[in-house]
Amino acid sequence: MRIISGKFKRKKLLTPRGMTIRPTADKQRESLFNILAETVIGATVLDLYAGTGAMGIEALSRGAQSVVFIDNDLQSMRLIKENIRSFQIESSSQVIHWNILKNLSCLKDHVFDLILMDPPYHHAHVQTTLSHLLNIHCLNEQTLIVAEHAVSDNILIPKEFIQYDSRRYGKTQLSFFASFSSVRAISAL
Repeated sequence: MRIISGKFKRKKLLTPRGMTIRPTADKQRESLFNILAETVIGATVLDLYAGTGAMGIEALSRGAQSVVFIDNDLQSMRLIKENIRSFQIESSSQVIHWNILKNLSCLKDHVFDLILMDPPYHHAHVQTTLSHLLNIHCLNEQTLIVAEHAVSDNILIPKEFIQYDSRRYGKTQLSFFASFSSVRAISAL
């Protein structure tokens, strides 16, 4: 695994052993960030179910202002911290060990422009996480949310959100969401 573009282009990421962490494939990450384009520049980003931190580090490489990485897996925490040190991005990164499925109260004083999530497939984690994001009021008027999930996952979208786009890559799907207060941001893509 490597960073696809930006100031860290081609720099390798530390990756997990075994199958407990499923990093987003380089091609999917490249497609996602090509879709997001300038939306990333200057953005405050939240990387949920962060795994190796690849999505958030890609965002920083492409000009994001800062990234908060959250995961509950201890191996993920170690990998994220090691990758942050390797890329020397400590000043623009925050790592939080947290059970996202319980709540996101760890983010009470944060507001994000872009939220990336890659939860375990074949569970109801996307809709649970969307609900938690609403409960802590961490969305601004232009917040965009991207969820990676299995094509076969049936996502029940909370009524406060719209899914305005989706892209399929084999058995994986990227779904793009916005809250009704951020519908104007969709036209920017």
